[in-house]
Amino acid sequence: MAFCEPAEVVWVTRISPSVIRVRLRAVGPWRWFTDGRGDERIDLAFPRPGEVAADVSYFNDQHAGITRQDSSPPWRHYTTRKVHGDGAEFDVDFVMHDGGVAARWARSAEPGNVLGVFRGAAASRAYHAAPVDTQWQLLVADATGLPGLARIVEELPEGMVVHAVVEVPAEADCQEIASRGKVTWTWVTDAGGAASALPDTVERLSLPDGPGYSWVACEAAVARRVRDILRGVHAQPRSRHRAIGYWTAGVAGHVEQPREALT
Repeated sequence: MAFCEPAEVVWVTRISPSVIRVRLRAVGPWRWFTDGRGDERIDLAFPRPGEVAADVSYFNDQHAGITRQDSSPPWRHYTTRKVHGDGAEFDVDFVMHDGGVAARWARSAEPGNVLGVFRGAAASRAYHAAPVDTQWQLLVADATGLPGLARIVEELPEGMVVHAVVEVPAEADCQEIASRGKVTWTWVTDAGGAASALPDTVERLSLPDGPGYSWVACEAAVARRVRDILRGVHAQPRSRHRAIGYWTAGVAGHVEQPREALT
């Protein structure tokens, strides 16, 4: 199995004004993980400008220690929204915004286009991990964290009590997400970013009694503020929450802004 594998676009659909969903199909015998969960991470390589297929050979050569003089193709961190069948196909949601490499690609993506999928890890990678004694959960995300939050909600055990707080650019970006859990939704329509309303929204919440678990996925500085509120205002122990910076305001690229767990 190669370090970076090709996957072709099967179909592209806009599920809300700000989100485009792309279904990818593995090219060749390799398969995506079928044991992944919730906010499962997937790293994608994109075509260079003017091309329709990512140069997966560049990353495989680099992984093998072969030096190439051409420039590195762009790549970014994303979340596996859903896996189909035996891992031959999988969905990724792209949030539309100005100037982003991935967003620009998604706007013009067509069936047959090819991305690179990094398979260097030996197992699927996810941050959400509620302790076994968890009686309730608080899930907090902006538009970039919504794909992971949506999958977490879809995979909840029967009857799990959850309050989901999601910030999206417009009311039309709110989604209906099925769940076996008992989910209360708070949708915040706001521009987000560094001026996000998520910290104030979380501070005003009344959290349930008993052992809980909180998961936060949004802009890095905002995630830190929400984390501090969980600890300082709601007295939630460090072991019972996870905050992840999915992106950093004013910074672009995979080198400067890796997806980071902030706990």
